[in-house]
Amino acid sequence: MLSLIWLIFAPLIAAGIILFPRFPNHQVKVRRFAKSFAGLHFIYTLFFLLFFDTSLYGMSFEKELTFFGMTWLKSLGISAKFAVDGIALLMVILTSFIVFVTMVVSKIHIRSKHKLYYSMVFLFESALLGIFCAKDMFLFFVFWELSLIPLYFLVSQWGNSEARPAAMRFTFGSFALNMLLFFAMLILYYYNFAVSNVLTANIESLSMDEKIYPLWFQIMVFGGFLAAFAIRVPFAFLHSWYPDIQSKAAAPVNILISGVLLSSGIYGLIRFNMLVFPSVFKLFAPILMVWGVVNLLYGGALAIVQSDIKKIISYANISVIGFVMLGLGSLTQIGFNGAVFMAVSAGIVYAALFVVISSIQFRTKTTYITALGGLGEVMPKCMYLTLIICFCAVGVPFLMMFTPKLMILTGAMISDLDNDLLVKLCSIGGMAAVAMSAGYILYFFYKVFCSVLLEQWKGLKDLGPQEISVLAAFVAVIVYFGVYPMSIVQIYQSVAGMIQDILQV
Repeated sequence: MLSLIWLIFAPLIAAGIILFPRFPNHQVKVRRFAKSFAGLHFIYTLFFLLFFDTSLYGMSFEKELTFFGMTWLKSLGISAKFAVDGIALLMVILTSFIVFVTMVVSKIHIRSKHKLYYSMVFLFESALLGIFCAKDMFLFFVFWELSLIPLYFLVSQWGNSEARPAAMRFTFGSFALNMLLFFAMLILYYYNFAVSNVLTANIESLSMDEKIYPLWFQIMVFGGFLAAFAIRVPFAFLHSWYPDIQSKAAAPVNILISGVLLSSGIYGLIRFNMLVFPSVFKLFAPILMVWGVVNLLYGGALAIVQSDIKKIISYANISVIGFVMLGLGSLTQIGFNGAVFMAVSAGIVYAALFVVISSIQFRTKTTYITALGGLGEVMPKCMYLTLIICFCAVGVPFLMMFTPKLMILTGAMISDLDNDLLVKLCSIGGMAAVAMSAGYILYFFYKVFCSVLLEQWKGLKDLGPQEISVLAAFVAVIVYFGVYPMSIVQIYQSVAGMIQDILQV
């Protein structure tokens, strides 16, 4: 009953059903089908969590897609195998949840090309699920590339007048860097064959042993993987596409991108750069810590000076990703646990903030902070729900982001990297970023909800039942995992232990 094949390809089947010529081209019927299917799919993913063995030291629910009983490209050692560990399963559940929320929110924002829109969302979901579940390196690459196609259409077709050039820049830039990724995969594949005399693209079989593979070779291949993942994370100075697209895309697409697209880059960084190249990752760890602090401070500084609330939240999201990099670079188990927890938390919290922005944009037709103000007077329900989400983003105790921030900063402080001064400076930078986050998040909240109410907004209506339900669901998740954080950490605890063992070798 629990098949990863069904999990990954069911959204693709749903997309095909919607695009089928005989399927009614009626927005209500299309939307209801999409929303119902996404809800059922999310429930299906929860069953995987229910039956997941958290003590297992490896992958679970392994399944292979065969073609008339034959393995995909068997003679080349390439197979369509899927499996998940604790980290992948968390990303799968996050993706399914965010897609379901996107379907619900799309009702008030998508007014044209409904069949194409909902089919592209399902295609995007299927590609992301394939990324998280792929056990084969080239299979991972197929889904990685596939995710760009629906994303281009989602941004360009339903964004504003400037969305198409922004989508084009991101798509072609990503394709160019993905060629580096593919080239690195080919080198790794053939060099592994030359050393072991076995053709395989199984990710678990490709761990680079520094006694066999020369360090220069590992660094070269590591760089190819890093380049493709860094732009999607995104690392500072490779981030410009993110606020550019977010400010121009439709509100539901903002939720998709902030909720799950960035997580795929973080997952790739862990799955390949950490697990396949542990020796090089240890060399790169101090740079990753510094880069993480740069992300934190640079993203935070840019968030404060923005006039568009979409860009404020986009730069805030870029900033908080710095905590993930800081945790991974600490090379400690508590730092790693915090980094994965933060990746999930950022997907939840910033998707929730974009839901808030979507509700405001729908009512006011603007996202410029100078044109807003005092909305809490006419939208009190929205204000109180947003306040909880903003407190979470700041890192208030007993809310979801407090624990990962504490774990990451602790991991950075106790890191046994050789350069003690660097470790201390990075820890101080992380603490400064926590204080800075209070500045730009509360600035956003105050300017939108608490300043003087402008005359033109006095007739605005508060959130409807559907919007309240969506935000209440986010708040429930934020509070539950804030009060009981170990319920997330225990899912991937065994993976964290395995990675720690690998890095200590």
